[in-house]
Amino acid sequence: MPLTLSGEDALFTELSGVATDVVARCGKAAFREAALFTHRGLSGPAILQVSSYWQRGEDVRIDYLPDQPQGWLLEAKRSQPRSALRKVLPLPERLATTLADRLGVAGELGNQSDKVLRAAEARLHDWHFAPNGSEGYAKAEVTAGGISTAELSSQTMEAKKFPGLYAIGEAVDVTGWLGGYNFQWAWASAHAAGSAL
Repeated sequence: MPLTLSGEDALFTELSGVATDVVARCGKAAFREAALFTHRGLSGPAILQVSSYWQRGEDVRIDYLPDQPQGWLLEAKRSQPRSALRKVLPLPERLATTLADRLGVAGELGNQSDKVLRAAEARLHDWHFAPNGSEGYAKAEVTAGGISTAELSSQTMEAKKFPGLYAIGEAVDVTGWLGGYNFQWAWASAHAAGSAL
């Protein structure tokens, strides 16, 4: 589900429509796909995936630059000392400007201390958002819940406690990633149940 932002994070809604490739994390779950800023918060495939693992009160962490190696910003300072941070960030211009402003790194890289640039780099690789909610099931791509797989035969999808009752697809507590996995589960479980009848 798209996640909503408030407080200091709500200022990111000024980026509505901007998308970029990120690694989004929540707990141990991580997804590398596009994140999209919306007028209410965060969406896009990476956020929709990670929202299945998000619980109210938890942070969602974003690596804006997953392909940049450690120390890349200090190297940029040496190779492009007259450039501003927003100009060296390989991100959409509006996002690069907003992040540089939030980090408080203004002016030329050559005028910034290594300590400031190391801190900026660390934050760009691990930016924390504290969502205040989601946009709910109306905007959900994937939902969790249903009949426990432990209660069903893995061969036939028949209920162990209620012979003759079969459950397939989204009626079962199986959550697939975006990209057709839920369809595949629906078809495979239906085939298993249909073959058993």
